[in-house]
Amino acid sequence: MSKIRIRKRGKTYSYSFDISKNPRRMKEKGGFATEDEAFDAGVKAYADWKSGNIGITSEKVKLRDYLASWLENVVRPNVKRTTYQNYSCAIKLRVLPRLGGIFLQDLRPRDVAAWVQELASKGFAAGTIMQAKSVLSAALKYAVYPAELIAVNPATNIPIPRCAPRKVIKRVIITPEQFAAIPKATTCYPAIKIMYHTGMRISETLGLTWEDIDLNTGKICVSRQRFEAGYFDTPKTESSARVFYVDASFISYLRALRAEQAEHQMRFGQAYQLAYEDSRDDRALVLLPKKLPAPDYLLRRSLVCIRPNGVPLHHTSVTLVLRKSGLNPHSFRHTHATKLIEAGAKPVDVAARLGHANANITQNLYAHDTEDMMQETARIFGDIVGK
Repeated sequence: MSKIRIRKRGKTYSYSFDISKNPRRMKEKGGFATEDEAFDAGVKAYADWKSGNIGITSEKVKLRDYLASWLENVVRPNVKRTTYQNYSCAIKLRVLPRLGGIFLQDLRPRDVAAWVQELASKGFAAGTIMQAKSVLSAALKYAVYPAELIAVNPATNIPIPRCAPRKVIKRVIITPEQFAAIPKATTCYPAIKIMYHTGMRISETLGLTWEDIDLNTGKICVSRQRFEAGYFDTPKTESSARVFYVDASFISYLRALRAEQAEHQMRFGQAYQLAYEDSRDDRALVLLPKKLPAPDYLLRRSLVCIRPNGVPLHHTSVTLVLRKSGLNPHSFRHTHATKLIEAGAKPVDVAARLGHANANITQNLYAHDTEDMMQETARIFGDIVGK
């Protein structure tokens, strides 16, 4: 490879190659013991540079192979684990079945347009299609630059079909009667009540520990999430890490819940399951019976949402209980925001309570124009114009 230049500097060798002509810039690295070592390292560095550090240097590559390399080399090191899993899921379930066998260099806008149309015809929601298309577009954008595998992004300006449903998850305002109908005896009830009184996301609720709650003041700190796959993570966004206060009635409930869990722990004795977080990179949820000592790398997590034997609640269990009542976890945040704003709470304060970056997100996504709000608006206008 003539583009790689090798030179001797003292007792060691270095490689270099041009990465731009105008202005001229080059990449250089030295310290190699032999000329061959410098050359081999230079070849690898050049190949990485030409392919945008994605590990693909062939002239033509199947889209499925490119996406696998993009996920592993570009996405995984730079995003949260949940984001990586969402990207992987979208690619595996939505993109590859229709487009995976096409060569990246042969992919055309008409192929992408036909793909999104096919997803819409299968009944996928517009949001689901948009997410899959956004992931594909991001990967193809990287293929244009810095990977330089294709000249243009074929997913650019491809619209989402109008026939795709705009909303699949229905957010409703939960009435006191609906909430009261949820069986209090179910092991999932504490998680449901926490969501109802705080508007917390289900992953935040299931990651909540007793150390996060001040039972004297009612202060709650949201500092982690726990996911169905069995691991902990930081809150969804920077603004999602937050502190807020709950009402006195709910504090009383939490005190009673903790006392009840202490009784369960005594009843199960050494067989009681304790939850830990693996402090290493995977942050996995680990369960050990009380009788077994935990290694130093396991951090004790006194989870609030657990079964009588100490085993943490699962997302699926909570969702199934809600489904029987015609509800879903999204409706609790929707209800929380709407009822607070309806009662006169400032949108900026509601946004901070829910962990939104600004009040516009809260108002646009969760606040619902209820009958009381509409009547209040009419009354205000009547006061303005007079009788």
